[in-house]
Amino acid sequence: MNRGSEWRIWDLHFHTPSSYDYQDRSVNNQDIINILSENNVSVVAITDHHIIDIERIQDLQRLGKEKNIVVLPGIEFCSELGGTEAIHFIGIFPETANLNTIWTKIQGKCNLTQEEINSKGQERILCSFKETSSLIIELGGLVTIHAGKKSNSIEGITNKLLVKQEFKQELLSTYHPLLEVGKIEDVESYKSKVFPNIKFSLPIIMCSDNHNIREYATKEKMWIKADMTFEGLKQILFEPEERVRIQTAKPDEKDIYKVIDRIKLDEKGFWQGEIPLNSNLNTIIGGRSTGKSSLLKAIAAKHGSTDVSEKDFIKDHLEGVFIQWKDGGKTDGHEIEYFAQSYMHKIASKPEETNKLVKDIIRSKKEGELLNNCKIESEDISKRIRDSVYILFKDQDDISSIKKDLLEKGNKAGVIEQLKQLKSKASELQKNSAMTGEESTTFEEQTRHVQEKKKLIVNAENDLSILAKLLEDIPFASSFIDKYPFIKLSFARNQNDIEQYFNTLRQKYNEEWNRSIGSLMEATQKEKEKLSSEVQSIENEDIYKKGLRVIEDNKELRDVNNKIKEEEEKLADINKQEQQLQQITNHQTEILQTVIDDHCSFKDKANGVCDALKISHGELGISVATDLHSSEMQDFLQSRLNQRGYERKNYVQELLEEYNKNNKTHISNFLRELLSEDVLLKNWNNPRDVAIDFFTRNWYGLNFILSYQEDDFRQMSEGKQAFVILKLLLDFSDKKCPILIDQPEDSLDNRAIYKELVAYIKEKKKERQIILVSHNSNVVVSADAENIIVANQEGVNNKNENGVKFQYTNGALENTKQRDETSSYILSSQGIREHICDILEGGRIAFEKREQKYGFKR
Repeated sequence: MNRGSEWRIWDLHFHTPSSYDYQDRSVNNQDIINILSENNVSVVAITDHHIIDIERIQDLQRLGKEKNIVVLPGIEFCSELGGTEAIHFIGIFPETANLNTIWTKIQGKCNLTQEEINSKGQERILCSFKETSSLIIELGGLVTIHAGKKSNSIEGITNKLLVKQEFKQELLSTYHPLLEVGKIEDVESYKSKVFPNIKFSLPIIMCSDNHNIREYATKEKMWIKADMTFEGLKQILFEPEERVRIQTAKPDEKDIYKVIDRIKLDEKGFWQGEIPLNSNLNTIIGGRSTGKSSLLKAIAAKHGSTDVSEKDFIKDHLEGVFIQWKDGGKTDGHEIEYFAQSYMHKIASKPEETNKLVKDIIRSKKEGELLNNCKIESEDISKRIRDSVYILFKDQDDISSIKKDLLEKGNKAGVIEQLKQLKSKASELQKNSAMTGEESTTFEEQTRHVQEKKKLIVNAENDLSILAKLLEDIPFASSFIDKYPFIKLSFARNQNDIEQYFNTLRQKYNEEWNRSIGSLMEATQKEKEKLSSEVQSIENEDIYKKGLRVIEDNKELRDVNNKIKEEEEKLADINKQEQQLQQITNHQTEILQTVIDDHCSFKDKANGVCDALKISHGELGISVATDLHSSEMQDFLQSRLNQRGYERKNYVQELLEEYNKNNKTHISNFLRELLSEDVLLKNWNNPRDVAIDFFTRNWYGLNFILSYQEDDFRQMSEGKQAFVILKLLLDFSDKKCPILIDQPEDSLDNRAIYKELVAYIKEKKKERQIILVSHNSNVVVSADAENIIVANQEGVNNKNENGVKFQYTNGALENTKQRDETSSYILSSQGIREHICDILEGGRIAFEKREQKYGFKR
């Protein structure tokens, strides 16, 4: 019975007595098929060493049909790669391939004639990996290669062959081989290390490599979800993560009483036939009015769904619909969930319906109680903000005082210009001094050096002062308990260990901080002493002393130089105060940012608490979330801020709007304007008190909210809202019964379809059986639907068998057959793949994208 892609046991590396190293020559083909059948193997690839035994393979294929076993032809090669161990690789070909042509070409191009083998011996026959792999692909086959810790593995490539990793990546990306590992741990190693490194994934397989059927065994079963065909095998290249599993139990197994087995239709002239269902994803496709939704409604109505209207015409055709469940039962005692067309959109578009759904879910779940912790956290944040605001305004007073002093000292540019003129005049006077021109030049140079070095000494002293303050500060002051008061691990040992690790690291980094600051202070002190020594050295030189005497003797020059000294001291004082101003400003900026971060953390902390309260599933959550008390904030601002004038009235409204957006820049600007007194306040208010009252208050309350990917449901597009409703209906449900969905894409936007719905369905189908009507190729192809049901309505150019109005056929994505124009009936005229390409818009492109996802071309 064809249910589309199903999980079956495959063995893609298997030897027969045709291999030179087979262990029991008494084995015959019937023995092989019988024992494979006993081990529930559905598909086997015959991969004898250096030979395609056509006669044996054809006989095995004949015998396999009797046991429902598909035999794929193949051959195992030894490559020239590797060191002492040649790397083995395999070519596997379609079950319908012309073996005479394939074997002839392989013999010719790979020198595998009997004469060549007899001459060199089986173990010395080496085939070029690149040339042979290209030939395999050219002949329509797939390449597999030993990998991981398996003997004769690709890991054995010697370093002499270019750079080992680069060469290996080239082979994998060019020939896309299936990677045959010998140990379970190799699977995780490739997934966690190799694939992230090479930026693409390949199928990982594990096979028996059996050389004696009477001792048949595998380290673990390999399951492939596909039709029992070579085309089915190719699907694991397109979906390497989803289509192949190495494990004991059959994947994605569901309770038999939670899976519909098949649907039988038997109403003369209306519909007839049987539709087997897959336990994962079944998609129903077809043109307009072909019976897609009718079939889905019939299944729902047979199970008593009230979402199928009593006036729907399908109600008149239910007597000819028979549902068979996998446990053998009919509809009685079995439950389904049915979401009619536009069902999600209808709920999403009506807030009262959405709220009702959310409340129903909350009532069905247990909530934690952490509101007291939320209150305590808010009080702690308020205290920190209060202390920080006091510091901010103290810094503001210091800033204002320094700016006032700087203003009194005059314009810095004017002082610099004054110095320039004075030095020019002193230079003129110097020319008339008793010093020679060369001496004057030397003296001027010495004076310049002394001034520069003294400036550097002042800078060094300033740095030493700052470093000394940093040395007094402890950057990592908080212990683990202070830092994370609400983290309580379940295991006492874990709690003790994490506290010990944290506190040890804190002590270590504090010590490292002190050593680093001490080292900087020591280096700076040495530099200062060096500069002082250099100044002293210059001042002791004869020409410098002579210059000082000349200056002393020259009254006018002395007066000019005194003025220069006075202005230089003023400039140095200005520079020093500017440095202080910058330091205080930087400190104020840091504290201000701390206040803003702390204030905004009211919402963040509340959300953190809400995370513990909310009911979530993946990225979807029903939570107790924050809600801005905008009316209270508006009352607060209007009672304190002077709003005379149009601009001031808008100020409060704009602040409210930006605050609700959690706009840190705007909130920060409000605090800066309070600091600078640019905000006009009503008579009895002062900026500091307003700042303390505003920023220490938590303006957020707690409210129930629906979110997805951290987006508020109310802010989403209608399409995304509908998708969230679908997730809400399913993710918070404890049901495991089948899900029936009619054209969910009609409620969603295109972006949601591909990026959200497809990924969601791919995961959900592993948990629950899904029957889904769709006209979108992405939902069918990209979601890797296991079973595609094609619907057709009788028409002039679309005939059904026996002339019934509605007819259906089903199969896997990989079911492919070119259209037979001579066929009388549309459904049987071509394969499922071809139906998808004809019926669904973008179907061909969807297949191409899927098959080229890893660079593999069909």
